Amino acid sequence: MWIVQARLMNWRHVNGSPMPDLGVVILAGGEGKRMGGLKPDRIFRGERLIDIAVDRARSWSPIILISVRTVGQVRAPAGEQLLDRQNIEGPLGGLIAALERAQALCLSHVVTLPCDMPLAPADMAERLFDTSRREERPAVACSVGRRHPVCAVWPVACLAEILDYAIAGRRSLVGALEACHAVDVWWSGSETDPFENINTLSDLRRLSE
Repeated sequence: MWIVQARLMNWRHVNGSPMPDLGVVILAGGEGKRMGGLKPDRIFRGERLIDIAVDRARSWSPIILISVRTVGQVRAPAGEQLLDRQNIEGPLGGLIAALERAQALCLSHVVTLPCDMPLAPADMAERLFDTSRREERPAVACSVGRRHPVCAVWPVACLAEILDYAIAGRRSLVGALEACHAVDVWWSGSETDPFENINTLSDLRRLSE
C-alpha cells in the first residue's frame, strides 16, 4: 500500500495538480483466435499493440493493471498483471478482478481499455471519469451510433452489483452497464471511428494505413 501511495504522490508532484483515484485496466485476456493468436504482440505502425495501450494508460494514471487469463500471457513493459476471475468468462471476469484489486488499493474508479484499440482518444479517461463522478454511476464511450462497453469508467462502489449480476449467470459487459444504469458519453467529428478495435489481420492492415 505504501508503494502505491508513494507513486500517487510522485504523479501529483510531476503533473502539478491532484490526480484522481483512477486506475487503468488494460483488457488483454482474449485469445485473438481470429488473427492467429498473440494479439497483444501484433505490430501496429511499428509498435506492439500492448505497448501502445500501456503508453496511453501511463498518460491517465500511475496505476496500471493488465487483465490476463493465464500467467505470462502478455509481455508488457509496465503494469501489474492481474488474473481474470477464472469462473467468469470474457472481459467481465477481468473487470471484476480489477475492481477487487482497485478496492484493495483504495481507488475510487477504474477505466477499462482493450489492448486492441490503438486509436483510442487521448481524452477518453478524463471525459468518462468526470461524467462517472458527477453521475455516480459508470460512464461508457459511444461513437458512430453505438456503445463501446470495453471503454468505460466503473466506480469501485459498483462491485457488489456487478458480482450479483455475474452470480446470476450473466456475462455481458453490455448487461453489466445496464444493470448499473451507465450513462453514455459521445465522441463525434472524426472521419474514422477512434473506438474501432482490431479483431483480424485485415483489420490490422487497414487501420495501419
